[in-house]
Amino acid sequence: MAAAIVLSLGTISAIAADGRDTTLYGSLAQGVQYHSKAEKNSHMDYLNDHLRIGVKGTEALGGNNQLFFNLYLTSEENKDGSGLNGVREAHIGVQGDFGRLTLGKQKTAWKTYMVKSVFDDAAIGIERLGKMIRYDLEDIGGSGFSFAVDGVLDGKHEVIKSGRSRGFNEFSAAVGYKNNTFAVSAGYEGTSGNGIKTKLGGSTDAIMGASAAVTLLRYDDKSPMLEWALDAQHHAHFGEYASTSLNYTWGAHQFRGGWEGIDYDKEKFWQQYHLGHIYKFSERTDTELKGTYRKQGDDDEFIGKLTLHHAF
Repeated sequence: MAAAIVLSLGTISAIAADGRDTTLYGSLAQGVQYHSKAEKNSHMDYLNDHLRIGVKGTEALGGNNQLFFNLYLTSEENKDGSGLNGVREAHIGVQGDFGRLTLGKQKTAWKTYMVKSVFDDAAIGIERLGKMIRYDLEDIGGSGFSFAVDGVLDGKHEVIKSGRSRGFNEFSAAVGYKNNTFAVSAGYEGTSGNGIKTKLGGSTDAIMGASAAVTLLRYDDKSPMLEWALDAQHHAHFGEYASTSLNYTWGAHQFRGGWEGIDYDKEKFWQQYHLGHIYKFSERTDTELKGTYRKQGDDDEFIGKLTLHHAF
């Protein structure tokens, strides 16, 4: 493992010396968590929120075309311990005036465009998948409109465990519009077989929805001060999801509040409320205090988190 790391770093240095754009980046968040579902089940625990490290870069191909790549690793706890044992993203692609074509493990079009609320614990949809082909076209003709479409070819059922053996096993498409005041988007994601997990148990084969964010106050032309977001989704064969949030920024402080609700045909109404505060020590280091109250029927619980986060 040590030899592999040394070799990788040596490769990065060689690439940088060759004049290509290569960046080593990552993120680390640690803290404590308090969870109270019933008095006898209350507990406090250390929170290993995440540890991630990646390498990304570009290379000019001539004209306005450019090759790009991203390898993003994460630490996942398991019975054998932890380490950089998970691949979060691993893709390569080409971009230019024609748009951007990306191959490999990456975010779905659905997750890129949807869910603008700052709290989205209960929003569903597949976030990342391997074996993906994705195409993006952004700010079409300077209009502010963009769209993305992706598909997963997985005849061996390695990333989508059921469904067809020929053709796309996952497909998502989204379109959005953004200007200086608001952003709106709509999207769809479907799988062959029930490949999309829901928050309350079970899986579905299709979801669709819309998302919007509006800047109500600004410091200047570039910095939002007060932003309101709203999301709505339909989960096929189950029911509806909705969320909303307010995010207020004042200097180094961010104050955030939000609500999420799930209305499924065969489940009691589920909802949760969020309150949070972020203090930015610097552009890359911050601390977050967050409280969540969750209720479904007669059952309720509270989760509190305090984390310290640094990105590099």
